[in-house]
This record gives sequence, structure tokens and C-alpha cells, in this order.
Amino acid sequence: MKPLLAPVLVLAALASPAAAQSPDRAVRAMPINDHLTAFYQGRPDEASVPPGPRHWPDLGAIFVGVATYAIHDGDTALVYDTFTDTASAQWVRDWLAKAGVRRFILVTSHWHLDHIGGNAVYADSMRFATEATRQKLEGKRAAIESGTEEGPPEIRPLVTPNIGLAPGSPVTLMIGKVRAVLHPVAIHSADGLVIDLPDDKLLLAGDTLEDTATFVAEPDSIPHQYKALGDMRGWGFTKILPNHGNPAVIAAGGYGLGLIDATRAYVRALVEHSHDADFQKQPLASFVGDAVKRGDVSLWWPYRDAHANNLAVVAKAWKDQPIPAFDPAP
Repeated sequence: MKPLLAPVLVLAALASPAAAQSPDRAVRAMPINDHLTAFYQGRPDEASVPPGPRHWPDLGAIFVGVATYAIHDGDTALVYDTFTDTASAQWVRDWLAKAGVRRFILVTSHWHLDHIGGNAVYADSMRFATEATRQKLEGKRAAIESGTEEGPPEIRPLVTPNIGLAPGSPVTLMIGKVRAVLHPVAIHSADGLVIDLPDDKLLLAGDTLEDTATFVAEPDSIPHQYKALGDMRGWGFTKILPNHGNPAVIAAGGYGLGLIDATRAYVRALVEHSHDADFQKQPLASFVGDAVKRGDVSLWWPYRDAHANNLAVVAKAWKDQPIPAFDPAP
């Protein structure tokens, strides 16, 4: 984990750019500390969402709420994910530029579209991801650029990572005086990449953790993900900043380790109940009720549909498989 970047000067005072944004896509900056800023978009109340066609940015990001993050010190910033579109990503870059940032590094958490939509804004920058993410995006370039991967809108041009990390090979970057450790993790998707800020005891979790519940993209690997989440829990951080979560909790500094416990309990319960006769009719609240009571997560309306999807994919993956034995929760 050799540092790759030299220290730079202390961050200047931050100021928001004046560019107008449409209300449903308005990005807001939320300072976490003097070298970490969250940028947040979406999470409307259910009653305020008009009927009409849904596209992947609505379902995967805007309705659940989506955050990206910038680690910044002096004239350098590491940007973690780029929202669903270039306009939102440009808003973040302009905001950082007004704060004196001139050197940008992009880190992509994983290949899913709601994390890469604005990558073109950083075509002039170093762009880190896992090698699996880089290969996945190159393989899907035609479908993503044509809008056929998950339907419209297309992401064109698709700008992919140019530095790929191998599994089990964390890399430390110095963003000025701030240590950022990039960890490949096979959680949520096999190509995941989270960022540990050891001096802050903070984890930028990407989609490995969500409030209300994780979206199960790879159901066959749930036992491995369950163990990997337990291993990650022991890294030493005390606060967690996910890409999809409650903006009030994120603005207040993040979630506690209970978010990991809630996620592990949720995915474990999905598999352990997958042979139940009424499995696909079981409501979200029956899986997360204890975590809600503890305050580890909150019930948020779009996750009803995410949970229904999770039930369907887990039922299909595990219907003919024996239920595995899970290690005890911490």
C-alpha cells in the first residue's frame, strides 16, 4: 500500500457554484469534515412522485437517494462515483474547482450505471476502479452507449477506468495529507471497491451497504458476501457513508456499524427463508423490523420494490440449493 500521490496544500474555503439545477436532480453539498464532502441528490417523498414511466436513474438512484463523495486537500480531490449524468457530475467538479481544486482523481465503486453516468467529466483525470469493473464496462460499452443495457437514457460517451486494481490488492492514495485506502471487495457485486479513511475511522461504502436494504445483484454469492461484510466490519472504522442512504444521517457524519449488522441479517434471512412456501410474499418490514427498531436503518418507500426484486432473484437462485450454514453474527 505504497502512497502514490505527494502531499498538497490545505483546502481553501468552499463555495457552491451558481449553476441552476432542475428540482428533481438538484445536487446539494454536505460537508462531513474539512477534507470530505458528500454530494447528494434525490430521495423524494412518495407522495411527491408523479405517475409516469420510470427509467434506471429514477429507480436506481433518484428515488432511493444517491450520494457521491470528494476527498479534498489543497488543489487535489479524489471523487468517488459520478451520479447518473454528466450535468450532475459537472456540478460537483465546478463546486470543487471554485474551492481551488485543479487536480482530480476519479474512483469508481463498481460498474452499475448509476455510479458511472458522469464519468466523461473526468476524461482528463486518473480513473481508478477494480480491474473487474474496467473489463465489465469495456465489455458492455456498446449496450451502455446505445441505452440498451438497462434501457434509456444512454451513457455516451462511456469513459472507463484507466487504472485497474486486482482482487486482494488494496492501494493507498495520499490526497494531500489525507490517507485513502482503496479496497477491492466482492460485496453487492464482485467488482466492488470501497474507500477506507483510517485516520478518520470512516468507510466510503459505495453500494456494499444501503439504508433501507441492499439491492441483491448477485444472489448466488450471498454466503461469500455475508462473510466479506463481517471481515470488513473489523477494519477499524466506526462510521459508514454509503452511496444510498438517509441524507440527514450522512450529513451528521454517517451510520454506525449497525448498518453492517442490518445488511448481514437481511441477506442471511433472504437465503434462510428462500424455501418458505410464502417467501415471495414476505414484506420488507418482516426482514428489517429489528434493525429499524434499533435505528440502524429506516423504512424508505422505494425499497419495497427493491425487496420484491430481491425475493424473486433469491428464490430463483436458491430454490434447488441446500441452505448453507452462516457464521454467527458479531
